[in-house]
Amino acid sequence: MSITLKQIAELAGTTKSTVDKVIHDRPGVSEKKRQEIRALLEQYGYEANPLAKALNYQKKKMTAAVVLPNVDARPFIKKGIELVLQDLNSFNINVQYYEMSVDEDQEGECLEKILTDAPEISGILLLPLEGPRVRAAMEVFEQRQIPVITLNSELYGAPSLCYVGQDPSQSANTAARMLQLFCPSGAKAAIISSPSMHGHEQRRSSFASYIKENCPQIDLLAVQYIEETPEDAYTKTLMLLHQYPDLNALYITCGRVSDICRAIKDRSETHPDQTRPEAFTIICYEKYPEIIDLVHEGRIACTISSSLSNQGRLAMRLLFEYLVYGKAPEKQRYYTDSEILIKENIR
Repeated sequence: MSITLKQIAELAGTTKSTVDKVIHDRPGVSEKKRQEIRALLEQYGYEANPLAKALNYQKKKMTAAVVLPNVDARPFIKKGIELVLQDLNSFNINVQYYEMSVDEDQEGECLEKILTDAPEISGILLLPLEGPRVRAAMEVFEQRQIPVITLNSELYGAPSLCYVGQDPSQSANTAARMLQLFCPSGAKAAIISSPSMHGHEQRRSSFASYIKENCPQIDLLAVQYIEETPEDAYTKTLMLLHQYPDLNALYITCGRVSDICRAIKDRSETHPDQTRPEAFTIICYEKYPEIIDLVHEGRIACTISSSLSNQGRLAMRLLFEYLVYGKAPEKQRYYTDSEILIKENIR
């Protein structure tokens, strides 16, 4: 009986992805470990047979877990995943979707339950929330050699097969530059962000740094953190507007954009000294139907799409190729395209 890639990894005390890097002569493995793995491959006569693996997987059921908090991006990411599954209908692939509130404890509990109650799970697509329970669960998945691909937001320092999503720093710099172009004579600006995802914090930090270094005419007054619920987004925005009545520009790193815009409109109707909604310069993300409407109404100046459906599609494809063919991702990060959308080109 021929030895498997998993067995080689166990003998070498490492992961399947590390063995795959050695097989395909890719970087990321120490020379000592590389020589050890090569010796084992030669000793046991390991030969990769992708076709045999694919035929074998067509006969047996493979189950993937997709763990997505209930954020605005969820249905669009799921759409991309489903498109890939349609292409792979000849394979016996089952996908179990796990949904929870935007709460790190709930997501951590979900991942822990997968570890204890779902031994059939072969791999995971995860939109990770920031927190110790999620990080701890990801460590256990790596120990058990269950591949995890993170998407939409990366969790730095936590083990994963790879990340698929927008480059948060690049997109934030783009947003800052767009605000500079929309407000050449200056602006009183604030950032609305959420601490639940590391990607949001990267956007906030990069945007603030770009403004400080390149935009002296823009006065960055405050950062307002929100929980990604309609009520909290609305209430916290009203608080921000009350504290800074001369505010006239916003950079929104997270979701609940329509609730933030609703608060601006409602506040202006009861406080004549407040900046009118149409005079606000708002930069945000994605092209959800409600955001498209707000752009057409002139209440959002610019939104930056992160190709959510493509994120789901690429992440599912990479997980499938790893599980079925043993093909490890060639990169640690797969950045999807960012598209700048304004009234004249959004649809």
